[in-house]
Amino acid sequence: MHNEDEASQKIGAIEKTLHILNAFTDKPYMYSAKELSEKSGFSKPTVHRILNTLEEENYVRRNYEGKYTIGYRAYQMGMVYANNMDIYMEIRRVIEHIASATGEQVGYAVLEGTDVVSMYESQMQDSRIRYMAGAIYPINSGCYGKVLMAFSHTDEELSEIVPNLVLKYVSPGAIMDHQKLLEEYRAIKERGYGESEDEYLDGTVGLGVPVFKQDGSLAGCIALGAIKSLKFHNEKKHYLDEIFKGVSELKTILL
Repeated sequence: MHNEDEASQKIGAIEKTLHILNAFTDKPYMYSAKELSEKSGFSKPTVHRILNTLEEENYVRRNYEGKYTIGYRAYQMGMVYANNMDIYMEIRRVIEHIASATGEQVGYAVLEGTDVVSMYESQMQDSRIRYMAGAIYPINSGCYGKVLMAFSHTDEELSEIVPNLVLKYVSPGAIMDHQKLLEEYRAIKERGYGESEDEYLDGTVGLGVPVFKQDGSLAGCIALGAIKSLKFHNEKKHYLDEIFKGVSELKTILL
């Protein structure tokens, strides 16, 4: 009985530590111990104890304001995850080529369950468009989520899954109606690519194309984001051509 109590306490401590560490994935990405206590509901002594341990192991660090933020060990683990994808460097090369050819923000994301994870974002990022590698994006707004969900499931599966999804309101253009979202998924599959407008960031537009492996299974999504303008409308075909070229190139090396 004594050992079971100790195990229970240990699991609780681990869960609390992970909860605090996960808090740093939310804006503004840096917090004081007091803010983390309020955010998590844990007592200040508990938060301080967890932060001290994480700081000693370099999973968090303190900035010049004395607030805590992600440390290099967390970054290292993220890069191990990214580089365990056999073609990570090829993804980077293709994404940067598309970004150079279009002059717009381009990235690559994958679907983990119902979490959309950005694997890489081009270095030609417009300061008005904040896409960040490692960020989690919604499945009901923006090209990443909509394209990945649309092409990772059959129509029958989507009909069962969509009504039970928790839809996140991230901007005025986010799709918050389950039936409309299902119809959008179907339209994307029929069209072969996704489009967005004001869905993730107000005043932005996007295009997303699925990337498939050689066996036909979904690997990820290449998406381009831009400020809504006449230029985007005029260049849309060129943008899609460049994205589809990148998709074809990745398919030849994705097993």
